Amino acid sequence: MTADWDAAVRDLLVGAHRAGTSPTELLDRCAALGVAAHGAWLPPVVDDPLLAPAPTDRDHVAGPAAREVLARILDLDDQFLLTEWCGLATARRTVAHPKEVPALLGLATTHPGLRQAVTAVLGTRGRWLAALRPGWAWAAGGPVADVDPEDALDLPGPARQAALRRARAADPDGVRAFVAARFTAQRRAVDRQALVNALETNLSPADEPLLEQALDDRAIGVHDEALRLLRGLPGARLAARAAERLHRGLRLTANGFDVRPDGLWASAEPEPDEARDLLRDGSEAGVEGRVRGAAASVPPSHWTDRLGTDDAGAARVLERGPWAAALLRGVARRLRLAVDAGPWALAATRALTGMEQLEMLAALPADLAALTIAEVARHWNYDLLDHACAQLPAPWSPAATEALLDRYAATRDPRWRAARPPAVLLARGDAAVLGACWDRITARWPEHTADLDVLRLRVRLRDAFATRPEGPPP
Repeated sequence: MTADWDAAVRDLLVGAHRAGTSPTELLDRCAALGVAAHGAWLPPVVDDPLLAPAPTDRDHVAGPAAREVLARILDLDDQFLLTEWCGLATARRTVAHPKEVPALLGLATTHPGLRQAVTAVLGTRGRWLAALRPGWAWAAGGPVADVDPEDALDLPGPARQAALRRARAADPDGVRAFVAARFTAQRRAVDRQALVNALETNLSPADEPLLEQALDDRAIGVHDEALRLLRGLPGARLAARAAERLHRGLRLTANGFDVRPDGLWASAEPEPDEARDLLRDGSEAGVEGRVRGAAASVPPSHWTDRLGTDDAGAARVLERGPWAAALLRGVARRLRLAVDAGPWALAATRALTGMEQLEMLAALPADLAALTIAEVARHWNYDLLDHACAQLPAPWSPAATEALLDRYAATRDPRWRAARPPAVLLARGDAAVLGACWDRITARWPEHTADLDVLRLRVRLRDAFATRPEGPPP
């Protein structure tokens, strides 16, 4: 067929008479052969039945104002605003209109970080639509099937961990018995680490013997995972051992705590019992690392009891000494157990510098981290303040927004950002607080750029969900 078509084309080029044929015959050949060579195939006959109609739903659908804001957010491709829209809609038990569902599914498919937020606003019809395309199967909905712990070890990494945690949440005692029976039999370190990690769900003192056993594992990952869980377990024997080392290794002086010259930490290398209670990833090597490891293994109440004072008083003592950075970095790991975590967070941030400050702040609860940044950033430059604020999850609380607005307003703008409002503040701060401070913001930063358009959009977003949503679509 191809050779006949090529011959017809050559005859067209030289002309019918030179090719020894007539114009009519040549045109007939071209018509027949051209369609055969380049014509489209007829679609195959499909015998599959038509798709079933979408299920009837009674979801409350976002109203016109919220839909208008969502359309603007999708045009901007702003993931922070989209997450905030989904959060407000979820809080008001509202779902996206079916017309916006395909765009949301497509965006969350390419950006997995959005999937949790988007899944919550798909509604019944959105989940039905997601089930029709393999690429959207992640949003098809329905409860995740439970997997027997024995079978979970054959799953890939993330799925294995999720299955073990679900099993642990449903049956803490049964999974503890399963881990105890299977731990030593697992030849791969990743499997033993997964079993230890599963105990984090519903962690209790009954898990301590298993975790103590895992401390003797030769694999670094298994040992360090068990140590991390033991350090978060109040009343564990690990805390008692660390408290005893802190008593033996530190002395209280007029300038705070100092290492005893003839005590536990006078030797360069730890004894095997002490090394067993330290991370093996290299972060707790040397005397400073050993001091930090011991401090990370006791709750803040160890220091308040030892000094006979409250959290604020104990924090002041620890930040005075020559080992303040090591001690406070350890305390920062246990701030959730403090009666008043604020003084500890401030002291730790003041004792650290640069990236150590930011790493410590990232480990704090979001609201405490924001208020700590506002307090300690008095001498920070704009870039450090902006970088720290960018690590805070959005949206910020009203109190955190007010505090950070004050800090930004008091900080000198860099030349490249002069007179322009901080983008992270307007994109992540509480919209109600920022809206109430509109005049102050525009007076402090008179360059009304697109950043202020983001704030206006967030104010519209808040107002759109302040009204009652529509009912289900027709």
